[in-house]
Formats: sequence, C-alpha cells, structure tokens
Amino acid sequence: MYTKKTSTTSPWDDYAETNSRIINMLYALPAFESTYHLAKASVMTSTSTRAPGDMPGSFALECSMGDLAYQLGIDPIQIRLLNYAEKDPTNGQPWSSKSLKHCYQRGAELFGWSKRNPKNGQTRNGKTLVGWGMATASYPVHNSQGNARVRLYADGHAVVQAGATDLGTGTYTIITQVAADALGVPPENVRFELGDTILPTTQWSGGSTAAGRVSSSVYLAAQEVWQKLISMAVRDRKSPLYGAKAADVVMEKGRLQLKTKPATGEAFAEIMKRASLGDVEGTAQGRYGSVYKEPSVTADADMNKEEKEAAAGYSMHAFGAHFCEVHVDPELGTVRVARWVSVMSAGRILNPKTARSQVIGGSIFGIGSALMEQTVRDPNLARYTNADLASYHIPVNADIPDMRVDFIDEHDPHVNAMGVKGIGEISIVGVTAAVANAVFHATGRRLRSLPMTPDKVLDAMRQPA
Repeated sequence: MYTKKTSTTSPWDDYAETNSRIINMLYALPAFESTYHLAKASVMTSTSTRAPGDMPGSFALECSMGDLAYQLGIDPIQIRLLNYAEKDPTNGQPWSSKSLKHCYQRGAELFGWSKRNPKNGQTRNGKTLVGWGMATASYPVHNSQGNARVRLYADGHAVVQAGATDLGTGTYTIITQVAADALGVPPENVRFELGDTILPTTQWSGGSTAAGRVSSSVYLAAQEVWQKLISMAVRDRKSPLYGAKAADVVMEKGRLQLKTKPATGEAFAEIMKRASLGDVEGTAQGRYGSVYKEPSVTADADMNKEEKEAAAGYSMHAFGAHFCEVHVDPELGTVRVARWVSVMSAGRILNPKTARSQVIGGSIFGIGSALMEQTVRDPNLARYTNADLASYHIPVNADIPDMRVDFIDEHDPHVNAMGVKGIGEISIVGVTAAVANAVFHATGRRLRSLPMTPDKVLDAMRQPA
C-alpha cells in the first residue's frame, strides 16, 4: 500500500499530522510506504485537534476498506477480519492486548448487522435511502508519567493530590473512586485535589493519557501507604499480625489481614492509634508502559528494570468499532444519522458512565466533521470567514440519535499499574468513515470530501454509479 499526504503549512514551520500512523498499523499489510508533502503558504501553522493524525488517516483507510469490500462482494466486517493484524505490522511486536474482534462481534450484534442488505442503494424508508456503514477505531497508548501523593488519616478520611486537570471528562470522579477502592474507604471520605502547580507534578491532559497516568500514580501511592502500615503491624507486638511475613498480609476494605486467615487482622486505625500517628503518607510515580500490578501485590511503587523492559516489548493500542445508519434524502441531499453503536476495548474502564459520555462526545464530534463542520478561508487574506457558530455549523440535539455505547472487558497486563489505556480520543477515530460508508451503502456513490454537505451529495447522485 502507498499513501501520499499533502498539506499546507506556514512559511516558518514544517508541521504535518501523522496521518499514516494508523494506516501503517491497523491491518496486516505485506508492504507499506507513506510520504508527506508540505506546501508553504501564507497561513498560520496548523495544529492538532482530537486524535491528531489518526482521525483523518482513518477516514482514508476505512473508506478504502469499504470500497474493497464492495468490489470483492465481501461483508465489510469480513474484509477486516481477513486482514486482521495479529501483531503490530510496524515493528513485529505482539499487542499488549487487543480485543478488536470482540468489538466487531459485539457491535454487529447490537446493531443487527446480519440484517444488512449487501447491495448499495436498495434499502428505503419511505422516500429516503437507508445505508448502514461501519469502521474500525484505534489510538496508541502514549508513554507518559505523573506523580501523586496519598495521605490516609486515622479517622478514616484521605487526601489525594496530583497536579492533574479535569477538562470535564470526569477526572475528579474516577480518581476519587480509584483512591477509595485502593484505600478501602468510602468515596465520600476521599478529597481529591488537582489543578495546582504546588501539587505533585504530572503531565498535561493530552494523548488520552490522563486517566491511566493519574490513576496509576494514585493507586501506587496508596500501595506505599499500605506497605508502611503492614511493616508497622508485623513489628507491633500488640498487633494480631505480629511476626507475620509482609507478603502474607493483604488489605480488605481498610482492614489488614492474613491471606490465609482473613479473621486474623485489624483495622488500619488501630495500628495508627497504637503508633500515635495521625496520618500515613505515600507517594508514587505512575506511567504508561510500567506493567500492571495486581491489587494483592502491594510491593514498592517503583517498577524494576526487568518489568520495564518486558513492557517495552509490546505494542500498546486501544481499539474499537463504530456502526452507523443514515437516511439520505435523494431530492434534498440531506444526510441524517438515524442509529449509532460504538464498542470500545481500552483496557480497564474506570467508570462506565463517564466513559460512555466521552465516547458519545467523541462520536458526535466525528459526525459533525463528517456532515457539517468546515472552515472557510478568504482566498486573498487567508483569514477564516466563518469564525462563529452562526456560520460554522456543529451538531445539535436534533442531529444526533440515541447512541449505544458498549465496552469490552479487557485486561491489559502491560500498559500501566491500573491496566488503563485511555478513551479520550479513540471515540472520534473512524467516525467519519463509518458515516461515509453508510452514505455509500445508501446511495451507491462514494463521497471522498468532507463534510458531506447536501450540495456534494446531490452532485454525487447525478453521477453514474
């Protein structure tokens, strides 16, 4: 396969999105070459938006897969299974985990894909043409690190700190949950503090890394708290755990106890009370590519060299699939998304409700890109002429159907201490292609220019199939 990407850039920069990254790794290709061509122009340097590179790259790739399936008379899911990559084609490494086949299966089941008429332009709902399309989603797990501090008080409450951000995606919620679970205390007893440079440093929210990075650092910091308390208990003659091996002691709902004899143990408050401690503090660094830690393994927070090297031997990506039904008015050229299903496999999902919201938001973002969002430049001044929401159209409630989102329960032992891949950006990857493939199925005409506005649809309908 050969791909060529041409884009404009400013006179002083050489910026180009990595659109071929997803084309290179998503399917098992025997040969691949991609080139980037930049045209210097009197414009500002482009910048990235959600899922930079992978989102527009997926449009080209997944529309091509739809075309290939049509030409060969093969179901669009089947053509993807025939070219399924069992290992990363770019480097030959095994995947840290990959549940894409399960995404296809579950998505097809939820959508009713087996009822799809394989012939283009043959399904109608009244006067409108009906089309079903699907596309694959993928986004890499980027390596990043962060730090966290956890302080557990004898009265049962905790303060958790990390210099993270909450962009409205639920960081407050998921980290409070992670901390409560790791400390064995109710969520209402946890205060999570973020958004301040005086807090333990962590990287910015980008690249779908925040959830995995911050949750891992908080989880490992909590494990350091328990290591300190276990060490105190096994050396305390008044403790029921006195003389036990540290490795034989586990925490269960805020109580330290023996693995083999759960009745032998005591609450952490009792240990702290005898030691005249008001609180115990733990700090840790969480990062992607650091190996998952089972909750029972409350070892030190730092990953040893062997574990890091083992994790480095895997290719780490999240995967998913989108399914779309569109209704196309052949007289007006309007396209409406009537049904939507997204199924994602992204390691451990920390909170299904907030995760579902993120996938819905990303999918809506992609639908807007597919059908209406477009910037227009003045040909003489290179300024944007539609820099307001009156002329730059975005989806509203009436444009979006009820959306079904599901997740594949996936255990990834390599990405980080919590097994979290992140879902901030994968939800938009493949969306434009799913819509375009559905329009192709409805009309028998392939539109390759976004957005697919009514004028483009009508123009395509006038052309021979």
